[in-house]
Amino acid sequence: MTFPAFFAQVPSITLRDRLADFLGAAAGGLIEYRYADAVRLAGHSCPTVAGSYL
Repeated sequence: MTFPAFFAQVPSITLRDRLADFLGAAAGGLIEYRYADAVRLAGHSCPTVAGSYL
């Protein structure tokens, strides 16, 4: 799946999930989300998806 180049310019969101760390699902419990992840989950990119990501 390819995305427009500007998707890579959107800052990522990093969060710490202690349960994910405990269960071994994420190293150190750190999970990084990118705008492309939000688009994949929504199935499209629109102002509402962008606003929700922000």
